[in-house]
Amino acid sequence: MSIKYQLTCDEQHIFEGWFPSIEDFENQLAQGQLLCPMCDSSKVKRDIMSPSIKKKSTKTPRQRGREAIMEMSDGQMVMGGRARSLLRKMETHVKKNFENVGKNFPKEARKAQVGERNEEFYGTATKKEAKKLLDDGIDLFHIPVVKDN
Repeated sequence: MSIKYQLTCDEQHIFEGWFPSIEDFENQLAQGQLLCPMCDSSKVKRDIMSPSIKKKSTKTPRQRGREAIMEMSDGQMVMGGRARSLLRKMETHVKKNFENVGKNFPKEARKAQVGERNEEFYGTATKKEAKKLLDDGIDLFHIPVVKDN
């Protein structure tokens, strides 16, 4: 989780910054690491801001999904039914043509990254394992679960 601060520089430019903690913000500020993105001034301070209070949504998952699609811009789209069909075909192809390594996926992914095995395998990884693989520069693709409506 991150903390968002509204910041301002001595030229009165207003911008925001995201920090892991108040301590990280204060350390970066003390070391002169914070710069205004408009004028490069290092004289930055926190500005007055109102708290961000999240309201509980009364929208259904379908309504939230529609809103997410409406927010997309410049992306290519297909009809939802066709997308489900394409994703099912991908899942079928992977299961038919790739080796299921199960929970050994992280280990096998590391082998593939250094050329010790082919990339034709699939399996599972915890969120922590997947994040570590991505952090180490290993490219992954999550095949989504396709549900019938």
